[in-house]
Amino acid sequence: MICFMIKKNLFLTLLFTVVSIFGLQAQQDSVANDDTAAYSEFLVPNYDLLGQIINDPTSHYYYPTLLKRFADADTSLTIEEIHCLYYGYVLQKDYDPYIRLDEEDKARDILNQDKVTKKDALKALKLLDKAVEKAPMHLRLYMYRHYANSLVYGEDSKQVYDDAFRYVALISAIAASGDGSDFETAFHVAVVAHSYNFMNYFGFKPTSQALQHNEGRQFDVFPLEENEYELEELYVNVTPCLAYLSKMFEPSDEDEVIDYGPIDRFDLRVGRKLTIKLDKKRRGEYKFRVVKLEEYNDTVELTDTEKLFAEDGEPNTIVFYCVNGKWGSGRSNILLVMKSYCKKALAYDTFIRLDGGAEFQSTSNDGIFPGVRGTEIWNDPVNAIRISHLRLMK
Repeated sequence: MICFMIKKNLFLTLLFTVVSIFGLQAQQDSVANDDTAAYSEFLVPNYDLLGQIINDPTSHYYYPTLLKRFADADTSLTIEEIHCLYYGYVLQKDYDPYIRLDEEDKARDILNQDKVTKKDALKALKLLDKAVEKAPMHLRLYMYRHYANSLVYGEDSKQVYDDAFRYVALISAIAASGDGSDFETAFHVAVVAHSYNFMNYFGFKPTSQALQHNEGRQFDVFPLEENEYELEELYVNVTPCLAYLSKMFEPSDEDEVIDYGPIDRFDLRVGRKLTIKLDKKRRGEYKFRVVKLEEYNDTVELTDTEKLFAEDGEPNTIVFYCVNGKWGSGRSNILLVMKSYCKKALAYDTFIRLDGGAEFQSTSNDGIFPGVRGTEIWNDPVNAIRISHLRLMK
């Protein structure tokens, strides 16, 4: 399994010789949010202001310049520059907090082998280098590359230290944005999965996760096990990530059907209803398009799931609900409830992500049958389910 061996104290000293991660006293210049004067010790992203300074070629916050310095592992980057780099990603044309990279998937499979040779690691590195070009702000890529570099060049190599620097730099941007204690001083992330990277880095162990709304903003709230920072709950502002989803699934005036695809997999968070429509079969598998993505936060009684499908769906569509469920007064579960309006029985792959984890793990399912309501149940603390590789059932 991939292990991550960053020497935290060394790199925190390297990055911040004067400021500490928690209780940061940052210089308040143009990158700070003017609306948070009461919390001026934090570097809270002000996206309107960021949009101005990172697009100004004369500014030392000019985004292409920052990105190159980051790629070069320039340790003279200041906390304000790292802030502009990380949160400036939200304003880039290629911003995608849910990006799926084939190169990353292939590299992860290689590095998760029981025995990884130097040749294997070199192959993974080539894939990860391509992935980093596409998504340079995605933390997990530096975690994988850090491990691969340690196998190829050794744990004390420059390559290993450079990726550790990049990882800690991005973690530090998040740490500088708040203290995570409530809605007003929540940490800010540009990618939902970074919440889990961040918690893992600082040793936070969440017991559950809930999406909450406050004054037009969206937050993931994580109740925590006892920790050295004495935080009972960790608040993370995920507004840009959900704004991206809303924009992605926003219907046009001319056409109410949202066209996202054709794709071969989709990650469905708990509290969502997903409607997909099958596309053409390619290489034995069906691609599909997302017709609609909606919030559905009601807890569903396991014996009363038929109410979810009071109205018939459109031909060639499948409707999924990923929800909190219960059975009488007994323990709660996570349910994936589905109904197919397709003519053929389909097999598919499912993966689950648990609270406190960043990776998806494979799980079993019974398939999807025409006109039949199906339910998959998990007693584990699942926060998202990946639906992928739809194909004819053999």
